Amino acid sequence: MGVNIRRDDAGIEISPTGNLDTKGSGDLQKAMDEIFKGEANVRIVINLSAVPFLSSAGLRVLLLAMKKLNNAGGSMELVNANDSIKEVFNMTGFSSILKIM
Repeated sequence: MGVNIRRDDAGIEISPTGNLDTKGSGDLQKAMDEIFKGEANVRIVINLSAVPFLSSAGLRVLLLAMKKLNNAGGSMELVNANDSIKEVFNMTGFSSILKIM
């Protein structure tokens, strides 16, 4: 898995590539930890267009990131999730917790 990060005046866009499963979610967690070292009061957009699969490990990373951002006054949006990932969000109730565009 890879994680691309792009910063601009609107915030930070994080684009993971590959499965957000037990193995791949660790890379996203590391990227998020690096961002939080410098700033947590920021708008983050996570672009899921290149993520074909999401497991509970990936859900955990997303939930922890959202909590850190909310506590620091930041925000997080998830964009471009495929239908199977949207179904995971719906089945687990995360669609009511996370901001999914």
